[in-house]
Amino acid sequence: MTATVAEEIRSRLQVRTDLPCPEQRRALRTSAGLSQQELADAVGVTRQAVSHWESGIRTPRGAVLDRYIDAIRALREAIA
Repeated sequence: MTATVAEEIRSRLQVRTDLPCPEQRRALRTSAGLSQQELADAVGVTRQAVSHWESGIRTPRGAVLDRYIDAIRALREAIA
């Protein structure tokens, strides 16, 4: 499978490749000095959801994924 075919499949499935791995998600949040609850409030989910995302148990989807990625980008900018 060529990269262009893989990219087409990801595009059709709307797979986001800009979400860091769970360990990096946690590191970004803690580096910015936020608790899981503070991040959850900002994204509009429960603290348990953030915990599951950071431990790799679950991955956000749909509109929640978009908000989470926006939050991750903001965390990156905050610590840069």
